[in-house]
Amino acid sequence: MADSNASTGPDAGSNADPDEPPSRVAPASLVETIESLEFDAREIEAAIAGGLAGGFQAALVIQVYDTDAIKRVGAIFGAPTLNGGWLGMFALGVLFALPFSVFVSSSIDAFVSKVMLLSSRNESLQKLLVPLLKRSALTTTTLALGNGYGVAVGAVLSLFVFPIWLTVAMGVPMAIPNVTVGGLVGVIAWALYGGTLGLVYGLILEY
Repeated sequence: MADSNASTGPDAGSNADPDEPPSRVAPASLVETIESLEFDAREIEAAIAGGLAGGFQAALVIQVYDTDAIKRVGAIFGAPTLNGGWLGMFALGVLFALPFSVFVSSSIDAFVSKVMLLSSRNESLQKLLVPLLKRSALTTTTLALGNGYGVAVGAVLSLFVFPIWLTVAMGVPMAIPNVTVGGLVGVIAWALYGGTLGLVYGLILEY
């Protein structure tokens, strides 16, 4: 009886018990959840580097198409100049890179599962993807996710956010959504941003 009472005492149970009541399991699960939310410094560094590299690509495309367009980006930050536009693109690149890091962490497993499922059904796709995944699995995955992320960011910013801001804050009438050549160039620029972000992000974490 003494052994039985000792096993149920408050100091017992340091080892996990499969029959442990939910009241004890819940706090442990909460601690694991909090620990899982801790930031990885390497992931933040990879996101910042990828954001800067992607911002450079996007700014270059926008400037080549229309120098005034890059200046309008600078106007968002109160500096409607070429330098202001470039600094603004770098700032936006880093800003959108941080949510990308969270997006990758939460969706990479499901994405890889879908890719493997699709490749198993398509022989040509399998021949293309399997060598890439074996050689550089994380970078290949983040590159694909980055492209999709960039297109989504570009569609929201170039077709809706920037035109609305220019119309309301700057008094420059713009079509909303901005389905023009300029708007589509903006989407392409941010798609390149996303691909570069994903590529750099994956390379830093993988190598």
